[in-house]
Amino acid sequence: MDEFYTLLKQYNSDNSNEALPEWTKIYSESTPPVYWTVLKNILNNYSRNNSVFEIGAGAGDILALILNLGFQNVVGIEKDLFLTGIANKKLEHFFKRKATVVHGKYPMSISKPNILIQVNCVYFENIYSKEDYLIQLKSFYQNASPDYFLLEVIDSSFIAESKAFPNFVRLSEKNIQDTFTGKTIDSFKTYEYPINTSSKRLYLIS
Repeated sequence: MDEFYTLLKQYNSDNSNEALPEWTKIYSESTPPVYWTVLKNILNNYSRNNSVFEIGAGAGDILALILNLGFQNVVGIEKDLFLTGIANKKLEHFFKRKATVVHGKYPMSISKPNILIQVNCVYFENIYSKEDYLIQLKSFYQNASPDYFLLEVIDSSFIAESKAFPNFVRLSEKNIQDTFTGKTIDSFKTYEYPINTSSKRLYLIS
């Protein structure tokens, strides 16, 4: 197992908090989620001089992976103030960095990152159609204008009833290709229902 993940898992277990969302507990399990490994393998191909910005940093676990890989110019944004504090405390513990995660709502004005990341994070506030959801994803990309966009979405193969993931956020490869026309797109399966709570796919858009 990834040596750093073992340390992260122990930290999360030692600092468990009933107020944390259920989905954060995945980083206290014996093995990391599949998208952790997929993301790690992709990022290992890039220079550590690249800047990285994460949308929806949550409790800071993905940023911890990125920093552990050796990237230094790293920032995240999280709309939940409580999670922002949890993330920054965690990243300071491991990497002696303060305020890596900004409290706020994306999109906002940011310096152009080389790598934009949105994984395990499905935003659809005030959105009620697939068309509007895709427009939002494209606006997230255009706001940052990155060289690489690592985007994980709920896959259209997921057909079970779910209040957490309405039908309009379930996207096919064609949906992504039609939204990001002219871009090179690779994809990787990360979750598969019913082994996992949903089916997800991570896209590398460049």
